[in-house]
Amino acid sequence: MPKTTLTLSEPVAKTLKVYTVQAKSSMRAQSQVIEEALKEFFVNHGVKIEP
Repeated sequence: MPKTTLTLSEPVAKTLKVYTVQAKSSMRAQSQVIEEALKEFFVNHGVKIEP
């Protein structure tokens, strides 16, 4: 899988950490949470995800 680097504001980064631990019980799942969020964002904005 390709990797990318993100720069997040402090409040968003903190919220991501808290949500990831609560929802996935592990910080290792951050990539999964971000990918799910991006997929939802793209669907809501009518952007097709190319295979």
